[in-house]
Amino acid sequence: MIERAELPVEALTLDPMQSRQQAWSGDELDQQLAESIEDDGIFHDIIVRPLDEVDTGVTIDTDDFAGERTHIESVDHAEYAIIAGSRRYHAAMQAGYEEVPCKIFRANDLDAAWTSLTENTDRRELSEQEIAQQLKMIYELVRPTDVDLDESPPAARPDGLDHERFDTEREALEYLARQFRGHDGDNAVKVVTEHLETASLPPILQSLFKEPDARTDQERIALDNYGIDTQSKLGSGEGKSGTSREIVALHETLGSVLETDAVDPTDAVLETVGSLQFDEMSENELRQTLREFRREATGELSESSPVEQPEAFSETLQRHSEDAREVYEEVEPVRPFKRVDIMGPETQRHSRWHVQAMRSRGIDTHSELVRRLYEERLEQLADQEGWA
Repeated sequence: MIERAELPVEALTLDPMQSRQQAWSGDELDQQLAESIEDDGIFHDIIVRPLDEVDTGVTIDTDDFAGERTHIESVDHAEYAIIAGSRRYHAAMQAGYEEVPCKIFRANDLDAAWTSLTENTDRRELSEQEIAQQLKMIYELVRPTDVDLDESPPAARPDGLDHERFDTEREALEYLARQFRGHDGDNAVKVVTEHLETASLPPILQSLFKEPDARTDQERIALDNYGIDTQSKLGSGEGKSGTSREIVALHETLGSVLETDAVDPTDAVLETVGSLQFDEMSENELRQTLREFRREATGELSESSPVEQPEAFSETLQRHSEDAREVYEEVEPVRPFKRVDIMGPETQRHSRWHVQAMRSRGIDTHSELVRRLYEERLEQLADQEGWA
């Protein structure tokens, strides 16, 4: 049973299972939320659970985690952990609230993790990196284990949790797909698998898909050193972008074909992105450029000796960079398109509608949605114009 209550702000802290890596950055969208709450109040309750429900002893593999996940803070008077609504919580405090409306429910770590993911996806979109890490954390909670749960007492169970753990990797992936995508078909499992692959990238590569304000100082410095714009991010969010798929493929390919320590696969990926990404490029064009480079570089590196590989990589990258620069520097002065502010509220709104349209139609891919919307629009025009 869910209880509603007005709780003092000092009684709340952030839950380690919540999905936002940076609950409050103070950017324009955050300030707009604070002003809205100050003027109109809080329309959506903050979702919390009692602190005694939080398993602070849970162990999640975070050695390769890109950034610091918020852990339970040391707050003497805290009684509840915020599962979803951390932005509303910070905005309310900025607006001068002493109490905030909350929904209190009892949940183990797994339920809390799912609630945070679904609630935050429905509000301000999580970055693709945040979604990937949240799914990885959930997978860590339900993944197969060598421990016999049937014969182990609850206190000895891994993570100390009372939820089901799956016997096979496929069962765990299908479970994540059902919860995250609404079905466990091959396409949904593929999306979840690819998110987990993104979450397994080295931290600095994951930072490519972070919101700019969520990056650490070290990440910003590292990206800047490779000529990568630190004020932009890659990835589309929930839909699982083809760009992250290409970054994963490039990293795996370079890791498998490079036979010398002279070229580190992670450094090579960053150098590739910094060399092949241009301001005038759409993300789709970047994805295609990365794919073409990967295919040619694979051939060149495979045919080169370990000693020759660093030079072969550099020459191949330079060739592709020059080709791309020639195209985009030549086109840019007369380019008729206005650059889109991917962080702007209108684009964010369109992105939300896009996701909602995919969900309502049970569609898994962007291209299929575009085709369906195009057909629907044609049918509307035909009815309006009386076309046969």
